[in-house]
Amino acid sequence: MATESAFVEVAQKVAEKILPSPLFVQRGAALLYQVTVDNQLSLTVNVKRPSRGNSAFQTDLCIFEKKGEEVAIPRVVMEFKTRITTHDVLTYSAKATKHKQVYPYLRYGIVASSETAVPGRLFTHNESLDFCATVSGLEGEELSEFFALLLAAEVESSRRLEAIAYGSVRTRLFRSEVTIHAL
Repeated sequence: MATESAFVEVAQKVAEKILPSPLFVQRGAALLYQVTVDNQLSLTVNVKRPSRGNSAFQTDLCIFEKKGEEVAIPRVVMEFKTRITTHDVLTYSAKATKHKQVYPYLRYGIVASSETAVPGRLFTHNESLDFCATVSGLEGEELSEFFALLLAAEVESSRRLEAIAYGSVRTRLFRSEVTIHAL
């Protein structure tokens, strides 16, 4: 892909095509990174309609799940870069940490359009990113299938985390899984 913005558009179209209801994708969605109350114990933010600059960071693409008439929760955030620098890993890992303090079931990752393999700096500097996808060389149906598998796995992980976080499921084991997709 020539530019980050052009690739986000391609990924958005793929996500719109493959996501089943009640899931949907939104470009540029703002997600809360903190929820505070004022000295009258009133919320200082609108938790159902976060806005950038008001305790919310903007994301490149976010997969939401509609839970009710006015409630849609974020499931998966995808931040897009052409190449992944150490600065990107540190920045997005910090953003993921902040968002997960509000949405403990959120899955957060980076998609790199001009990388063919996950760079070592991700393993060295990452603290809170859940995934990194490198998609250089993938196009058309192959790219759609890659995104479909990634999004399905991340949405399922988010749903499991939600069930554990809010007590409907108890577990004896939690682990992070590393998946290898051979080049």
